[in-house]
Amino acid sequence: MARHILKLRYDGLLASRNELATSASKQVVQGAQVFLGAHAHYYMTGVVPDRINDKGPGYEITDLARRAGSWRADFAISLCADGMWEALKLDFGLFVYESYRAWAEGRLFEVPPLERSEPYADSYDGTRQDQKLRLSRRVGQAIALVTAPNGTSASVLEMSIDGYVFAVIEHRIPVYSEEDVTEAVSRFRESFRAVRGGRLN
Repeated sequence: MARHILKLRYDGLLASRNELATSASKQVVQGAQVFLGAHAHYYMTGVVPDRINDKGPGYEITDLARRAGSWRADFAISLCADGMWEALKLDFGLFVYESYRAWAEGRLFEVPPLERSEPYADSYDGTRQDQKLRLSRRVGQAIALVTAPNGTSASVLEMSIDGYVFAVIEHRIPVYSEEDVTEAVSRFRESFRAVRGGRLN
């Protein structure tokens, strides 16, 4: 069984006094679960499901206690089985790091090709490309949740996996991108026209 630790360390504002607003701290826990769960699902099976829980196929997430000092939350994930990419010596911590970097750079995460066949490649609502896109969206959703305290309860978030810092974020990441909002407004307008048969100004 492999155990990995995700640490979220907030500093500045209320976090300097070991506090976060209650709503923000709830979002942090939810975001950590989504972040670790999405990566664990993809790492273990090659797919990212619609619903992510703290237990899944071959993994379990544990919320460790809050820490004194700056506000810090630690989460452990235990992998109880071999993941798809372990044969290539792609450790889960490195997998998470590389996936986050891809998301931060606005590209899809590319893992090394497997020597063996990938049984899940064309299952679960589509192709491998669909799953990469699903993972990227889940990372974005998780980062939006874990950065919820930034600007109100904290001024900076430091994220690390297994002791390696992979992100320092000083602002809140929005849940939706500008492209998402534009697309949603466009769809709303089209549905409004269809229902009303009218015209929007």
